[in-house]
Amino acid sequence: MVPGGVMCAPTLTDVTRAWSILEYFRTNWLEAVWLGCSLERYEEIQTYEDFMNWLDESPNHANSDLGFYWRMGLDIGLHKYGAGLGKYVSWGYLPHEVKYQKPTVEGRNAATIMKSGVYDSITDTHTPMNHGFVRENTTHSWYDEGTGDVHPYDRNTRPTTNNVKDFENAYSWGTAVTHIDHGRLEAGPLARQLVAGGTYGETWQHYDGFILDAFKQMGGASIHLRQLARVHELVKLYRQAERCLKEFRLNDPWYIKPKEQDGRGWGATEASRGALCHWIDIEGGKIKNYQIMAPSTWNIGPRDGEGKRGPIEEALIGTPIFDAKDPVEVGHVARSFDSCLVCTVHAHDAKTGEELARFRTA
Repeated sequence: MVPGGVMCAPTLTDVTRAWSILEYFRTNWLEAVWLGCSLERYEEIQTYEDFMNWLDESPNHANSDLGFYWRMGLDIGLHKYGAGLGKYVSWGYLPHEVKYQKPTVEGRNAATIMKSGVYDSITDTHTPMNHGFVRENTTHSWYDEGTGDVHPYDRNTRPTTNNVKDFENAYSWGTAVTHIDHGRLEAGPLARQLVAGGTYGETWQHYDGFILDAFKQMGGASIHLRQLARVHELVKLYRQAERCLKEFRLNDPWYIKPKEQDGRGWGATEASRGALCHWIDIEGGKIKNYQIMAPSTWNIGPRDGEGKRGPIEEALIGTPIFDAKDPVEVGHVARSFDSCLVCTVHAHDAKTGEELARFRTA
């Protein structure tokens, strides 16, 4: 992939260089610095108890960057706040080389290596995810689109101008994303790992119960667990990068000319920050409407039409603030979602409107 997003046909040189970079990353950082052990040893961790035993097993584990982060997070209380909604979403990702040859909307979930789904911790249930269940609400957003819940196919983005923050009305460029059965959902690495702990789906699809077990043993989500899920993914993604490099067929055609055709399209995957989805309408061979729901759309969204808070808003509730003039804890919560924000986050006193601090989160 050329920086900037332009795709190119891989050559043997590209694949060989990629293997070299991957191996260097493993031997010089992932194993040596972050884990303090081999990938194979870390992959033996299946439960929260396994993880705690691993920490105590060797000074190399305890003194690794992961071991240091774990102790530091507990020392400063990151496991005590930032829980959020308790409901999580993943679109699933990494199409299976054989099973995804002729993808359809209906068959997509059964053709990805990493499962798609929703985990509801309130009912402790896993269910498959369907894009037809998604709705957006702009009641508290700077868009002139009414106050109803709308599927992205039916949405026409019409931003308003001369906006002012009015927390009783509109106060965000984000939209409130909802699931018609589960309501507001959190996206991201924690969501992916909680979905990975589900025993539904195809027998060959990826399963990893560690983070789900840690979630239950630790009493739910927190800043600390959200970050642990993010770094736990490193080992799994490393293995998937190995698999992808092995599957390149350099002599196969790499370009397929698209056929001009009217209709609707839908595509979804998981970006590093979470669930990413696109919807498109084509009419007369041209794009008529295009809607994107990025990971941060799920997480940073304002209250919905029923006044229910979004994931970050909910995670901030109950956050202990040591110094009201320097509320770094607010920054800890916001950063744990790794939101893609091109501006800073401002902390205000709700009663006086006084700006207390600014935090750059991305």
